[in-house]
Amino acid sequence: MTAKDSPENEWKNIKSDAEHALQTLLSQIDKQAKAQELFEAYTYAKRVTADALKARMLMHLPDENPKFRELYTRVQAELDTRYSQYFPEGYLKAPYGDQLHEHLFSLLQENLAEPIEAAKLRIVTADGVHTERRTRELRELGMDVDWYKEDGIDFYVLKSFELNFEVLPSLVRTIVRKKTKSKPEQKRLLQNAGIPTNE
Repeated sequence: MTAKDSPENEWKNIKSDAEHALQTLLSQIDKQAKAQELFEAYTYAKRVTADALKARMLMHLPDENPKFRELYTRVQAELDTRYSQYFPEGYLKAPYGDQLHEHLFSLLQENLAEPIEAAKLRIVTADGVHTERRTRELRELGMDVDWYKEDGIDFYVLKSFELNFEVLPSLVRTIVRKKTKSKPEQKRLLQNAGIPTNE
């Protein structure tokens, strides 16, 4: 990431846009604007504010998280130990190791063993609709992430740094389905590795 692309610079560049968008929305509310004008002001304010708060959140989170890298590396090593002999070299690359998953992990780690609202996690993705799915993918890696709903609000919690390797067959199925489109070939690869296809 260059200095130009840094969250700090992004925050500086977009902060005034967010302030203007929110002021515009408030003025539309105050003057009891027509519905269409109000909706347009709201959607613009929501989008710009989400982008600004994402930049501000990324300023708060580390660029790299050593604990995430350690756990992810352990998952990859266990995948290789258990299943690499059944697949071509390099085939079993663990998914979900990108910066987005790392940022979500960092936010959960900051609140270790304490629940965090899904709405706060969505700040990392500028209110992306698949944020909660991305968070649950950490659990697919075997990380100790749980979620529950209370009073209509979704909560997520990183309970510990323990890894659950019982999820590895499911993770291999995910990798095979992403890399191999042919259903018969998927079935052959999984059966060869002794993994049920769940079909």
